[in-house]
Amino acid sequence: MPKIPSYYWESVEDSNSFGGVAILLHQSLSSKIIEKQENFLMLEIETENEKILLGGIYVPPKSKIPFELFQKHVGKNFFIFGDYNAKHVQWNCINNNTSGNEIKEWMDLNGYEMTHPLSTTSKRSEAIIDFMIAQDTTGWNCEVLEVGLWDRCSIYESVEKYRPPWPKHLILLAKTVNKYKRKYRKTHYVRHYEEWAYWYDAYQKEKINYEETKRNKKLLFMRENNNIWKVASPIFKTYTPPFRGLKTPQGIERDHQKLCDNLANYYEKHFSEPIYNTNNAHHTKCREAYTQIAYTPNIPLQKIKIEDAVKQWKKFKPKKSMDSVNTSAFLLKNLPIEYFQVITVLFNKCAENGTFFERAKHARGVCLSKDGVYPTEDRLRSISLLPNMGKWFEKIIAERVENWCLDNGLNLDEQSGFTASRRLQTRILSLIEDIRLTVAAPNRPVLAIFIDFLTAFDRLWYPALFKTFNDLDMPLDLHRWIYGWLQNRSMTISHGDAESRVIGIFLGAPQGSVLAALLFRIHIHFLPGYFTQIVSHLFADDLTIVIKGALERRLSDNIKYLEKQAEDILKSLEKFADDYILPVNISKTKAMVIHSAVATDKPKIEYKNVPIKYVKSFKYLGIEIG
Repeated sequence: MPKIPSYYWESVEDSNSFGGVAILLHQSLSSKIIEKQENFLMLEIETENEKILLGGIYVPPKSKIPFELFQKHVGKNFFIFGDYNAKHVQWNCINNNTSGNEIKEWMDLNGYEMTHPLSTTSKRSEAIIDFMIAQDTTGWNCEVLEVGLWDRCSIYESVEKYRPPWPKHLILLAKTVNKYKRKYRKTHYVRHYEEWAYWYDAYQKEKINYEETKRNKKLLFMRENNNIWKVASPIFKTYTPPFRGLKTPQGIERDHQKLCDNLANYYEKHFSEPIYNTNNAHHTKCREAYTQIAYTPNIPLQKIKIEDAVKQWKKFKPKKSMDSVNTSAFLLKNLPIEYFQVITVLFNKCAENGTFFERAKHARGVCLSKDGVYPTEDRLRSISLLPNMGKWFEKIIAERVENWCLDNGLNLDEQSGFTASRRLQTRILSLIEDIRLTVAAPNRPVLAIFIDFLTAFDRLWYPALFKTFNDLDMPLDLHRWIYGWLQNRSMTISHGDAESRVIGIFLGAPQGSVLAALLFRIHIHFLPGYFTQIVSHLFADDLTIVIKGALERRLSDNIKYLEKQAEDILKSLEKFADDYILPVNISKTKAMVIHSAVATDKPKIEYKNVPIKYVKSFKYLGIEIG
């Protein structure tokens, strides 16, 4: 029984889970059990003036009233409460039952009275079966509390939708099929098999006819009075934002519009043009290359064929997410092929002018949380939804840039990301095999440094990109087109039903664009050249530097050698980061020493006077290394 402060229980159980009697008493009252039988409990309670008998009873349905227990206390002042399951018109029941007649007769014979509620106490029946029997009920009243602590069935509701049963003749056929199937399995006689096959065919035909009739009735119902909406399930659902609020210095901001405004302020600063160093010779050359291409007039591109448009159209995945102009890739995938000629003409208009759709330069930004439902601004991952028509045109240009890279051998052996015919697993295997072969020799450790660039795609500096184009002799028409493609870009931040103001983008590769990934790969083309003395592995912006110990040195000497090598290499990395304004995220940059010895010291390595943390294992491209 549940414990209630300042009260205690007296109870007796029953053989079934729904029976039993319990009486709740205040601690100020002293009681003594006088009678305790199955489904019956009688207590003697002392008051200031007298002793009274308080009883509780439960009479299961179709059971007799235990009058022999009542007779023991006839003539005494007792009060017996309970569920008697007795019905009589005298206590407002619709009809009488045997138990009700017997209780009425016993009370009249012995001079006892009854107190009962004026309404039913059960939601399953309209009869009044809960009441009190006492010698004198003067001063007693009874009411029903409309609060149920627990009901096995508190509310009865009519079922509007249900699966109707099969017709009887179809059920009979199914039973007949099962009958002959069991007979054949038992005897394996050919005659029994033929009987089963006959009845099975008859059952299948009848079932098909029944289901077809039911379908026709449903279709007829859907055609009448626009009833189709009673059958069709809703397709368009309310959009749920990926996070609920934003942590700010003033607290948690949940208002969608204010949240969008805060994110617009953050990303406007995030994508603003970086401050370059006028004393840096590389920065000066980058600015010169950028200024030179800016003053170059637009150059027509090679004519686009309809086959090129169809080829890139087939590569679209039918995604249903809406872009900034409320179109989707799913819509383009269902575009009739007759429209391709018109779209090719549109693309060629841009190609002849060496331009790009201005409307396609605007992106709708959606933010995903990296850190729970209430992240800070820097713990969000922004996703840009670019117009799909513009992405279609970008795919055609991206293929031309990719072909230029292949023709000029610009695909580095160290780079595996964003490159056709180069698998992620190959890069992982090459790294692990490189380490394994090195540590196989005695006293030859390996120092692996896993470099993480801070928001690498968002930090692509346009002048550095165009200097790389000049160094690689990119065709001038593509060179000038990419410059125009990067200009006048903008975005709005969407969250729920709110949208921020338009913000300009002056930094970073446009997310969601196929061409952006290819341009970033070209942007860091010269990165491995900064580490000519060691092996480096690149997958997109994930850089892993592997420094090997010398064969002829002892282990202790090799540790010092690795430390010196790491110092020189990290200085080269620092120079690259400064030249390209691509900062390194030191907190996520980790190091690991792999060796075959029992224990050894670790080289002391620092980047810009900040120690790099050592780890025992590292998750590289989804694979745990350690």
